[in-house]
Amino acid sequence: MAAAPVRRTHATDPVLARVEWFHETVAREFSRVRERYGPFVLHLQPWQGPFPARPHPAERGRAFTAAEVRDLLRTQRERQAPRGLEWLAETAPALRGACEEAGLVVREHPVLLIDPCGVGAREASSTPGPPPAAELLASNDWRVEYAIAVAHVGFTYPGTDRGPEGRASVAELLASGELRREAAEAARRIHAGTRALAIAETWEGPVATGQFNTLDDLAEIIAVATLPEARRRGHASAVLRTLIAEARSRRLRTMFLTAADEEVARIYEGVGFRRLATLLEAGEAGMGRGA
Repeated sequence: MAAAPVRRTHATDPVLARVEWFHETVAREFSRVRERYGPFVLHLQPWQGPFPARPHPAERGRAFTAAEVRDLLRTQRERQAPRGLEWLAETAPALRGACEEAGLVVREHPVLLIDPCGVGAREASSTPGPPPAAELLASNDWRVEYAIAVAHVGFTYPGTDRGPEGRASVAELLASGELRREAAEAARRIHAGTRALAIAETWEGPVATGQFNTLDDLAEIIAVATLPEARRRGHASAVLRTLIAEARSRRLRTMFLTAADEEVARIYEGVGFRRLATLLEAGEAGMGRGA
């Protein structure tokens, strides 16, 4: 199937500007130190997840040079900061060429959005019988850590193909104790009302999960994943429907997400999302997002 054309959005599009603001705010909140470096913003000492540098808002429309990008990478190495750059292609169109000239690999990730208060999500599953269901978790639900483990396993085996990995991998990850801090932070945010977390289950336990974070009247959907052994059964669509319904109940105006690739983007388009922009991720070979 041919990829759907990316909607060309001008940098002054108010929705696009709001999404860019959301990305920048999250990167600032999750980094202990944030400082300007030339035409870029460095995120130092991240305490939850790596945040690459971004072009400074006042510099997005300028021309960038490969020398500036190389200097940034050298500084990131010296200061042990997350390396590379991330930005919306439509807001800083000249940066891609400078990154490629500097020897970085630039990857494209479709950004899609949906109005949760508009037309409801379409059913994407072709599975016969009643569609799978999902539910939201409270902050004190023991399944919060389980849901996070499901997401980690799903991202370890990217794509949409089915596979043997599933409950055994989740159990091993839970036994390691590696996710307790992440689960505690998720529970804190759920309690504060700035995060929603949904799971889809079978009689054997949770098999799919997804979350959204909120700022103002925006929500970013993150960490939507299905265990390989349970894929292509509509569980991820059930999670999405539940998250969209929750955003609608909160009267959030816009939900958006960043898809790993075109194949994943088409799945989201199947439940009512539409293209907004393209997130570009520039890094050294081997660096990149999960699914």
